[in-house]
Amino acid sequence: MTIKDLYTYVLENNGTTYCPLTKQLFNPNHGFMVSNYGTEFILDLDKLTPSVFAEVIDNNIIMEDEYVGIWIDNNKIYFDISEHHFELKYAIIAGMNNKQKAIWDFSNNRAITLPTNQSSGTTTQQLEYQKQVVDKMINNYPECKWY
Repeated sequence: MTIKDLYTYVLENNGTTYCPLTKQLFNPNHGFMVSNYGTEFILDLDKLTPSVFAEVIDNNIIMEDEYVGIWIDNNKIYFDISEHHFELKYAIIAGMNNKQKAIWDFSNNRAITLPTNQSSGTTTQQLEYQKQVVDKMINNYPECKWY
């Protein structure tokens, strides 16, 4: 897929996950995408041009098993580096630790909103809080497949 094709696809579909190493869309039928902390780039949609889009994609340094997540929301386009997780539990933990608002569920084609980590208390208390939150979320999403 060319960058021009990717640009058109994103505008028509409000986003996608892209693998720069294979130059293909990444759309498995299972698992969860989690953005890495500090990799997000946001741009007003009216400032987006094909050349700006190409520059952002080309400037992302991608390691093996990483992808570029791209989505449009509230007249802004978001780019970030993401990882694919197979289990909901680990995707939730990674998302919370990466201070993400949500993770993407490929099986059900939806975003799963995440709570924030506890910021006060001891490390043990914070980890216990996270464990309780993760367990509750897993119980709230029984339809998510486990692989």
